[in-house]
Amino acid sequence: MRSEQCFSDRVRVRLLAAATAVLPVVAMAQGADELASTIEQSLEGIEFRLDVRPEQAAQDLEVQGRQLELLEEQEPEHPALPGLRARFAELQDEVAAALADAARDAATGRGSAQVRTVPPAFATGMEQVDALQRQAEAEFLRGDTAQAADHLAEAEARMTALEQRYGADLPPGHVPLLVAKEKIAALKDQLATQ
Repeated sequence: MRSEQCFSDRVRVRLLAAATAVLPVVAMAQGADELASTIEQSLEGIEFRLDVRPEQAAQDLEVQGRQLELLEEQEPEHPALPGLRARFAELQDEVAAALADAARDAATGRGSAQVRTVPPAFATGMEQVDALQRQAEAEFLRGDTAQAADHLAEAEARMTALEQRYGADLPPGHVPLLVAKEKIAALKDQLATQ
């Protein structure tokens, strides 16, 4: 009877040890999945900005390159990694071409007459919205969903106010506004599943 109890205790201890060894791996894999999803969404947003704001797309692509490196460090065998690497490489080529086109258009004076500009206050406000979205994403990845939700709510409120204030002055289908809306909706969906 005593030996059965001892055996049972040893099995429990081994199971507990195995579970504690597996939990960090599972948590890290879940974090890597969320990071991969965020990178994928950001790469899609960069694609939208290529024609309108190639300089911003280049900056955002650089940030996503660092995120991709982080994912490679966290989970070198992540299943989404090959596809993300390939899309990142494609976007690098597309951004380079868009920057070259923008430089050529600026040199010849062609590009400025074709694209309607937005009010500077709107552009500044959208940069603040973008900063709040990034804070929300960072808090989400850290696991602080309450803080992420607060930043996201503030970003959405500011974006709505900007849209109401400057909507008539914006070009039709203003891509940065559409991208911001999509990013907010995607992060809201992710927060809803938590």
